[in-house]
Amino acid sequence: MATRTIARLIFTIAALALLALLLSSERTVPSVKADKPAPKADRTAPTTPTNLVVTAITENTVSLKWTASTDNSGKFSYRVKVSWLHINSSSEQFVGQTQTTYTVQSLAAFGNYSFAVYAVDGSGNRSGDSNLVTANTPGDTVPPSAPNLQATALGPSQVQLTWNESVDNRPSYCCTYSLSMNGSPLTQNINAALAPDGFVSVIIRHLTPDTLNTFRVTAFDYYRNSATSNNSSAETLPSSDTTPPSVPTNLHVISLDNSGGEAWLGWTQSTDDTDAQSDIEYEIYVNGILSPLPVSAGVDFDFVYLLSGLCENTFTVKAVDKTGNTSAASAPLKVQIYPCN
Repeated sequence: MATRTIARLIFTIAALALLALLLSSERTVPSVKADKPAPKADRTAPTTPTNLVVTAITENTVSLKWTASTDNSGKFSYRVKVSWLHINSSSEQFVGQTQTTYTVQSLAAFGNYSFAVYAVDGSGNRSGDSNLVTANTPGDTVPPSAPNLQATALGPSQVQLTWNESVDNRPSYCCTYSLSMNGSPLTQNINAALAPDGFVSVIIRHLTPDTLNTFRVTAFDYYRNSATSNNSSAETLPSSDTTPPSVPTNLHVISLDNSGGEAWLGWTQSTDDTDAQSDIEYEIYVNGILSPLPVSAGVDFDFVYLLSGLCENTFTVKAVDKTGNTSAASAPLKVQIYPCN
């Protein structure tokens, strides 16, 4: 009996010692949190903008307005689709979420355009297009001011025309001019002449002596709006001279400016049976085309502009007396320009 009691006592003490050892060496095991499930991707597109309308049109702008879109994410923006129907060109312009109006800028005058709007959220989901609207931008229809023309006879074969420069509502687009004589377009034998500031002047050459001619000038702006001057007439002086001057000779280059496209030419002056050498004018032709620069008289040199884009230019000179009698052309002078030579 005593032996069993002692055995139980020993077993109990051993069990308690083992338990104490286990408790003293127990390690804390970190807790493991369960992973949260990944958020689902946004696949919902914003609603389609509606009721797109044009609210204003100018020469270069079109203003638009529409009913807003909505989106489950609460964040989106708009794209305005602009199509220029005349040349089949299109572009898109960004508009923020808070805007439901937009003015498209930098459009061309007299343009035919169409517009649509759609919404895009932050995940790239795109709504459908709104209704399509079209607009035609107007152009400038205001003509420039009409020139005031004055015609003055300079001799048997020339009349000088002078007029004030036209002004326009769009100054940077003004102006070009066309001339008429006796109701028909005048396009030949026109040379520039010196004029005071604010005026334009040209000399009409090779007119018939002792003839009354009536002239008009028409001003055009960029959009071809036009205004025509008053009629102005001048009568050329009579002349019985029918003999042209001698042909200019020894045509040569004095200097050549490749960078500016300018050539200085020299020649031996002509003579005439009626007019003094100081009255003989010299026309310079570049590749068969009369230079529009002022024509000088009584000179043995002058400058002319080269025709751009050509490696070689051919020059000739003709002498003209006061009656308009014209000599044959000089021997041609061919000049090669850099970088062709």
